[in-house]
Amino acid sequence: MIPLIPPPISESLTDDIRELTPEEIAKYVKPGYDATGNTLPDPRYSTFVGVIKAGRVVASIGLQIKLHAQPLQIEDGYANVLPLLIRRTEEIILSRSGPQWVYLFTPAGKLTQLASHFGMQLEPWCVLSKLVAPEIPSKFEAVSEMKVPQMDLPLSDEETIQ
Repeated sequence: MIPLIPPPISESLTDDIRELTPEEIAKYVKPGYDATGNTLPDPRYSTFVGVIKAGRVVASIGLQIKLHAQPLQIEDGYANVLPLLIRRTEEIILSRSGPQWVYLFTPAGKLTQLASHFGMQLEPWCVLSKLVAPEIPSKFEAVSEMKVPQMDLPLSDEETIQ
């Protein structure tokens, strides 16, 4: 494992950071997928962003549109409805988008065990999330930049200005 805490920040202005070409994906990204026995994601629904140094890709991240089934919730005592729920969900998926990998997000426990009985497998991933949105100043920054009118107020004997 590469120790990346805290993550390094590249200060190089010569870094080329952009969407990778199909040729770059085949040359630099695909070998990593092959080494783990995985296939590249469908390019109709995915792309890769990479950092290019000295003409080669030194880092990349894949962006994929994936079908998430989230969250799976079943009230206690109603586990018997799961087969019907799954069957109808699969019918809807097939009618709308054809065969697709589906990723189910649910807390570990009974629902995970139930889902595995219906062909779902536990993936070896840690799932992280982040809202990607336009940068908005923090409340502190916004308050510190506000122009506050100066007011001359009399101070009591106990108060001092620091």
